Amino acid sequence: MTDSENDKEVKNLAKTAHNLRKEGRFREAEAKYLKILELEPDNVHALAGIGNLKCKTKQFKESLRYYQRCLEIDDHNLYALAGAGDCYRGLKDMDNALESWLKYLSFNPDDYKIITRVGDALRRKNDLPGSKKYYLLALEHRPQDPFALMGLGNVCEKMGNDEEALLYFRKLFSSADYATFATTSAANIYRKTGKYEKAIELYEAVLAGDPKNSHAWNGKADCFRGKKKYEAAIHAWNQAQKYGMNRASAMTRIGDCYLSMNDLENAQISYQITLAAGYDKYACLGMLRIYLKKNKIDKAFETLELLKRNEPQDPRIASEYKSFIEKYPHVTRNEK
Repeated sequence: MTDSENDKEVKNLAKTAHNLRKEGRFREAEAKYLKILELEPDNVHALAGIGNLKCKTKQFKESLRYYQRCLEIDDHNLYALAGAGDCYRGLKDMDNALESWLKYLSFNPDDYKIITRVGDALRRKNDLPGSKKYYLLALEHRPQDPFALMGLGNVCEKMGNDEEALLYFRKLFSSADYATFATTSAANIYRKTGKYEKAIELYEAVLAGDPKNSHAWNGKADCFRGKKKYEAAIHAWNQAQKYGMNRASAMTRIGDCYLSMNDLENAQISYQITLAAGYDKYACLGMLRIYLKKNKIDKAFETLELLKRNEPQDPRIASEYKSFIEKYPHVTRNEK
């Protein structure tokens, strides 16, 4: 095959591989790229193409092998630098991910997608000021970028800047793809700061568009509990578990509501549903309260012993245990 024929064959294979990849026919695309490498072992397009396919199918170590080979040939290859960063992120190696993405940005500093990925990686490393800096930089290039806005909202909330976080989340309320996440995140901020009415309003906005959203039902239930509307909270937590919330977690919270209403029987039933699935600290604390209210001191002691064994470093459990022993000094595990 002449050089001209070889070039033509490589060009046709590359075009076919590209189209197959776009159609999601990854195995066929990989076969075409491998054929290119038979003809041109150092073809960076084919090496990066296989790297991309392996990365998309979460074969991160295999993908890195191709990207690194590509970068040995062309250390400025942006496609390989970005892809290698993605692979390291998939392997939870944020340091190497950052190194790859920052090198990419040294050659192409205006790519807001890679800038946002750097912000994400720094947030995962808990470098909140650094993360915020890169998210803001991404917004300079694309002011309404949803990933940068969501990242900023999360970072500001972690930094204790709730009002600033709300500012970024609100910018996504009208987004077709990200409104649910942003609205729920804003509602969570209002809920944790005790602004229950505002939080409920936002949770209901989420549920209007997604009636089966378990996170919104859970948040709404917690607001009702905060307002001491326990029956409404119980209903909302029943809806939350119906649509995917962990049943044990929901039933423990429902038990807490019944206990606050002094409905000891339904509280006990709820906690026991949780405990049937395994040990749960909060369900055990609920049962402790019930036993003490019913003056079942031996059962209360057994429950405290269980809590103490499972939570040896928990200061609350240690305090409960100490208070109990001081009040009931002669109780033993075998007392009937």
